[in-house]
Amino acid sequence: MTIYYTTTFFILIIEMLLFCILVIPLPSRWRRVMFKFASTSPIAQRAMNGLKIIFGFIFVLFIDAVNRLQRIDQHEPEDTSRQYHDYGYEASQKARKFYAQRNLYLTGFTLFLSLILERTSALIFQMLRHEEELENTKKEQLLSKEDERRLLDMEKSYEIKIKELTEELMELQKDERDFENLKKQIEQQTAEYNRLSDERIKLSSIKE
Repeated sequence: MTIYYTTTFFILIIEMLLFCILVIPLPSRWRRVMFKFASTSPIAQRAMNGLKIIFGFIFVLFIDAVNRLQRIDQHEPEDTSRQYHDYGYEASQKARKFYAQRNLYLTGFTLFLSLILERTSALIFQMLRHEEELENTKKEQLLSKEDERRLLDMEKSYEIKIKELTEELMELQKDERDFENLKKQIEQQTAEYNRLSDERIKLSSIKE
């Protein structure tokens, strides 16, 4: 197997390992840290760009494997008489076809698994993003509940203060009414005292 197909085989192994890591039920915190590192790290971004170039070459190898397999299939029926007499030629043709099919399956599975990995990682990214949004919403809801509870407590305290101030106002109004009544009584008594004083003065003047 040539060096580029060997490299393709190792890439396929790495893809299988990555897919196993993606589907393993890891704790959400670990998974979040891993994907945050993969989405923010410049090294991971450079690796992804390099992998895109590599997958482009693998796609070229896939097209080449398809063309070679088609050429082998086209040449098979032309030399059927020779195949029955030349076993070496028949073995070489079968070996060429086997290698072409192997290369086709190797490159095809590598490309197909790369698409699956990309889609799976995108779905996991969306899931983790939705989990973060849900946690933030829960935190905001808890904060809003605490604010609501605080407002209710303030409202209750204000109601108690208003009730106390109302009672104080009623007592002051009552004291004011009592003061007005006492003032009227004093005025009446003063007027009566003045009247009696005037009469006394008149009587004393008459006696003299």
